[in-house]
Amino acid sequence: MPDRSRRDVAPRSRDDVMGRLQLRLPASMPLDAEAAAVVATVAGRMAGDLIQAGSFEQVFDGMNRSLVEAGLPVRRVYLAFRTLHPLIAAVSFFWQAGQPVERMVMAHGLTGVSEAWQRSPLNYMLTHDMHWMRRRLTGPEASREFALFEDLVAEGMTDYVATATAFGSGLGGNGVLASWAADAPDGFSDRDLAILSALQVHLAAACRLAFTAQVSDTVAMTYLGQHAGRRVLSGQIRRGDGELIPAAIFLSDLRGSTAMAERLGVGRFMELVNRYFECAAEPVLGAGGEVLSLMGDSVLAIFPLAVYGDEVEAACDAALAAARDAERRLELWNRERAAEGEPRVDFGIGLHLGRVMFGNIGTAERLQFTAIDRSINEAARLEDLSKTLGHRIIASGTFAARATAAWRSLGRVQLRGSAREQEVFTPAPAANRLALAAGTDAGGPPCPVPPDLVVHADWSVDARKRWMAVATRMEDGRYAAGVPEPVGPVDSLITRLIERARGGRSRGGRVLLGLDVVLGLPAAYAGLLRAERFSDALDRFAAAPEGLEPAARPEEISPERPFFPRRPGQGQGGPAELARRLGLDGPDDLRRICEHATIARRAAAPLFWTMGPAQVGRAAAHVWRHLLIPARRAGLDLGLWPFDGRLGELVARHTVTVVEAYPAAFHRHLGVRLGRQAANGRGSKRNRNDRAANAATLMEAARRLDFVIDMPLVAELGDGFGNGARGEDQFDAVVGLMGMLQVLAGARPTGEPRLAPVTTVEGWILGQSPAELKLPEDSFS
Repeated sequence: MPDRSRRDVAPRSRDDVMGRLQLRLPASMPLDAEAAAVVATVAGRMAGDLIQAGSFEQVFDGMNRSLVEAGLPVRRVYLAFRTLHPLIAAVSFFWQAGQPVERMVMAHGLTGVSEAWQRSPLNYMLTHDMHWMRRRLTGPEASREFALFEDLVAEGMTDYVATATAFGSGLGGNGVLASWAADAPDGFSDRDLAILSALQVHLAAACRLAFTAQVSDTVAMTYLGQHAGRRVLSGQIRRGDGELIPAAIFLSDLRGSTAMAERLGVGRFMELVNRYFECAAEPVLGAGGEVLSLMGDSVLAIFPLAVYGDEVEAACDAALAAARDAERRLELWNRERAAEGEPRVDFGIGLHLGRVMFGNIGTAERLQFTAIDRSINEAARLEDLSKTLGHRIIASGTFAARATAAWRSLGRVQLRGSAREQEVFTPAPAANRLALAAGTDAGGPPCPVPPDLVVHADWSVDARKRWMAVATRMEDGRYAAGVPEPVGPVDSLITRLIERARGGRSRGGRVLLGLDVVLGLPAAYAGLLRAERFSDALDRFAAAPEGLEPAARPEEISPERPFFPRRPGQGQGGPAELARRLGLDGPDDLRRICEHATIARRAAAPLFWTMGPAQVGRAAAHVWRHLLIPARRAGLDLGLWPFDGRLGELVARHTVTVVEAYPAAFHRHLGVRLGRQAANGRGSKRNRNDRAANAATLMEAARRLDFVIDMPLVAELGDGFGNGARGEDQFDAVVGLMGMLQVLAGARPTGEPRLAPVTTVEGWILGQSPAELKLPEDSFS
């Protein structure tokens, strides 16, 4: 890992270096009473911060501040160590006086690649098993054998000390590397050096303790699952520890596995089983469930009611959504197998609702954290019925009564091992006109004319919060992306993207631009505005842009100026008051069809709502006024989906195609777990650790899409995009981009029903299934 070096210059004289590095200071510099007191104070602060601090950055910052307060001329400190993480090989921290701590990560595969690191003093210490280095940077003994030292001198540093502390024997394994630079004219004194030497063991211990929890979390969450992993880490490790919890139950089993194992052999059969688990288990995780066990060729999972605020309907809806998603993935898999001349595969799914004993079972020496109960056995019997009843998903009457979906009765049956008959159900096919108009929900063929550039912009009226993730189509047809970048000036965004897509060519270059803002109008409001198409409304607002500004007072609200005031006063009401002042029948008229609740999310906030955390109207008005209207006025070749045609047609016909795409709409299908989808129901994209917890899932989704993520982006994913405010926005941009690539690859349908008012004024959310909307039939007619 580079020690902040900006130049790749090798040590000038290896023999000279070897002659100077043989001092191991801990044995040669005893502490006096004053120095010992400083060490005790700094070490005490580190111990306290380790217990209370929310991040290691606080511990590191506190240590260096304490050294400065004790009179040490420390101005620049660097720390690095390896970490046990599926994506991150090492992590480092950089501190400068008066600046916040900077955290950096290195992805697996990059170790030793950088010449700056290969030629750094710290790497030299590692390769030569050195534990201590001290270099004067000024005066007659000044050293220049490493390029880093010239950089330090340019920054005003006068002295350099580095330490290496191993965990175990030798520096070839895990350990801590640290370096300090001083800016005092005489550099570090003997007292200073003795303090830094004595702090080595305390700093190494702090690093090891701080990241022991990370190692435990990584192992526990990977092998036990997030819910069970957290329980084990919280102390439920004795046999018999557990509790009886209500949950929706999901059980899936692969058909014909014995025959396939004999036919394929071990290696190919393992590949097939892993692909089956991707189809059946990943939808569970994406919907917020907990996979308890992967039993050979079956998946047992639960959706605890506590995760869903004890809402039984929400837990059952999530389990049903996972089952439907598993069916969609199976259909795509079978298409691939058919193209390769391979036979179809199939599996069954049983859905049930009950109370399960969730805890530790086994022997005193070997325990397993899982669920047991009669309801688990009944779910297995329900899944077994799928073999004879001719339907892949079979649900108990208890489950079907609480899931908000249409069901088809398969009659009364007596489950094996049960003394009573019960009615069982399978999900009914789409019956409303909207869902039928959208066609299949299993995806379709890839986009016939792929765009050269795919962009998802996470939008905000605040320029500092506008970030975009960009994927470029390579010569081999795959897409590649790096770390998200600022959107930059809005008025030139589309022109810049076109130039980037052309790659220096004078013509061509197709761009697909996704925006997480509303592109469309509620049909009832469009009628008031007498706009037959969304483009008509844009033209109206182009002629009278003041209509996109929120009204100064509620009394000023009108169809020409529909956005609600920024600061509500007492008695101004909410959506109901806004609907009344616009002359609409009620709050539902403020929403487009696609914005109503689905089985996976609540209803969206009304478009014209501009107050509080759900002020979707401000971002929409900003895009309409500053991006779409100027682009149309400039005569740019712009297609708006779904108003101007189907997605594939628009990409082939227009230079730029703009779609409405939200990261949250893709969470479940990518396996992202946030909010209700997190194991404890409290995960948040605002939390860096919660973002980082989804890194492996997103990397696996990228692998399935054959989507190339460069190493800096891999590292950022594993790091949760850091602690800064930009982290949430960059994470959203990447998730939105990957969801768009899913649709382009045919792994998800575009979803839009090809009928009015969707294709005329309302628009649609890319990738959303109309079959999952919670709307009565008359809402579609």
